[in-house]
Amino acid sequence: MKWYITVGFTVLVMASTLLIRIPVPGGGYFNFGDVVIVFCGLYGGKRSGMVAGAIGSAMADIIGFPLFAPITLVAKGSLGFFAGLGKDSSGRMRFIWPIMGGILMVLIYFVGTWFMPSFGKAAALADLPPNLVQALFGFIGGRLLYKAYVKIEGLSGH
Repeated sequence: MKWYITVGFTVLVMASTLLIRIPVPGGGYFNFGDVVIVFCGLYGGKRSGMVAGAIGSAMADIIGFPLFAPITLVAKGSLGFFAGLGKDSSGRMRFIWPIMGGILMVLIYFVGTWFMPSFGKAAALADLPPNLVQALFGFIGGRLLYKAYVKIEGLSGH
């Protein structure tokens, strides 16, 4: 994977996280960043997915929710890494790795929010359902985007 493709993916993750925000209770928001992270991992592998997910998402948080940027760096980097493990996998593992990344992302946000002094257990529990929905949406959307890419690439003869 060329470094400049990973840089482009990082910018796409940041832009897709910032451009369309759907607020959820508790101050967070749904976005399309996870879709792009899962796609990046499946297309570029674990390193590209991890870098794009971690840096692109954390940069978006620095602009909108700076307190969460360190947690996001780890959570979204993990999602991209695990999605990237699906790149060279076959069969069920191509699906299982990104799902595991989504679960880990949700757990990192849960624990991170719980131990933040200004949030705590109640906020972590309140954010759990929206984070699960975000992870599911990211997995489905990222897989569909990757599948569309593979189909288009196959049609072009490359």
